[in-house]
Amino acid sequence: MPSPETQYSIEKHKHLYAKWCAAAAYGRGLAGGGNTLAFKLIEASGLGKVTGPEDIGQNVDEWQIEFMKNIADNATNQGVTDFSFGRAQKLVNIYLKTVLVCGGHHKHERVALLHPPLDFQLFKGLRSFLLKNRKTLAEARSAFIEAQKLNPRWTTFSENDYRKHIEAIKLLMDGKPLYQVEEHWKF
Repeated sequence: MPSPETQYSIEKHKHLYAKWCAAAAYGRGLAGGGNTLAFKLIEASGLGKVTGPEDIGQNVDEWQIEFMKNIADNATNQGVTDFSFGRAQKLVNIYLKTVLVCGGHHKHERVALLHPPLDFQLFKGLRSFLLKNRKTLAEARSAFIEAQKLNPRWTTFSENDYRKHIEAIKLLMDGKPLYQVEEHWKF
């Protein structure tokens, strides 16, 4: 008989919890969404194979975006008509945040490069912070304003909209771990 450790490992536990966290975050207003769809999309994408920093690709941006493309394509193939790249980023970024950033790997150099989940609450906090610091953070503020002009609603993001917001966040963070931008997340 297998030992309890092999029956239910901490990796399995983190995977199930990360799926639930991501599913809870992505579906606001999505017809045909829900936990079942989110779980299927995450499983089909291969995210479950990511258990530590050693699983992150050399080019962190493209590695992460490939998961998003896979999920968006899979959702479309399953007939979910309103599924956007923005919803895919939410699933991927929440999943990776849960498993890697909050899973004790936050100091790893590649984990520090992982994109944060983008949403209205983060954008609201960033608008306020960048306005208050417009003189010292002019370049980041300008990039963020341009990204918001393209599309301020994460639920309808295209890949280009997403990339523009990530570029602005990278300018703001200036080499600091990208997850730290979430200090600006506001209710």
